[in-house]
Amino acid sequence: MTNEQQIEQKLEQLQDFVVLVETYETIAGTSVRRIRDSVLANRAFHEGLNQMYHEITSAYEKKVISFMKKKSGKIAGQAILFQKQRKKTAFVLISANTGLYGDIMLRVFSAFAAESRRAKGDIVIVGRMGRMFFEDAMSGTEFIYFDFPDNIIAIENLKDISNFLAPYEKVVVFYALFKNVLTQEVKASIVSGTELPTEKNNEKAASIYFFEPSLEEVALFFEKEIFASLLEQVFQESRLAKLASRMILLDHALANAENEMRRTILQKNQVWHRKINHELLNSLNGVMLWG
Repeated sequence: MTNEQQIEQKLEQLQDFVVLVETYETIAGTSVRRIRDSVLANRAFHEGLNQMYHEITSAYEKKVISFMKKKSGKIAGQAILFQKQRKKTAFVLISANTGLYGDIMLRVFSAFAAESRRAKGDIVIVGRMGRMFFEDAMSGTEFIYFDFPDNIIAIENLKDISNFLAPYEKVVVFYALFKNVLTQEVKASIVSGTELPTEKNNEKAASIYFFEPSLEEVALFFEKEIFASLLEQVFQESRLAKLASRMILLDHALANAENEMRRTILQKNQVWHRKINHELLNSLNGVMLWG
């Protein structure tokens, strides 16, 4: 039987745990409220920017292919974008360095692992949790790893990742996407500008833009500057979704801890009543014996 001292000790531990969880939940909630509006406002802008990036890339490819046809009478292989040889495909996983994010990180990794097994490409992992998942699930498979803090968007780290990914023809990023406070989704985005539009949109892309000073310079600017901006938005999206997921996880943990405290207090009261009843019985027995 659990004695009164053990119950008191358990109650104190639960109280300390509740204070800790409430603190972490407050921090996560404050961070979500602080960055949510800016991330959601930038989402629509970057979605439009990404679409424009695809259209400009498509227009540039079309121009290069047309030039190669005129010069050689046939397409001599695939067009080389932006006048340099590019690597093929990179699959990028944005995970986390720490836990307490619920199941969203595992769901993102599952989608990432399935796609990286299905298609060929270089594997890039950001965050220690992703590295741990990958080494457990796909031991022996080569990958490139980048560390990245959870609490801020570190510009230097982001620059290193952007510079590494820039030479790739296609960059597919897997990350958590904030839908609302209660729902976070797995998202895979192509941020390299190489996902070609449909044929109808392809013709539209070639006709609605006037490029100044030239298509080549505009395409080069998008490759260098806009790619980095799109990548930063993806990291911001991931951070917001992780914080919201942590807030929900901590809220559930707090509810469970409070329920356990109520059960422990009830158990404490039962032990106390048993103790009182036992003392009363002893007193009555003593009176009867004395009489």
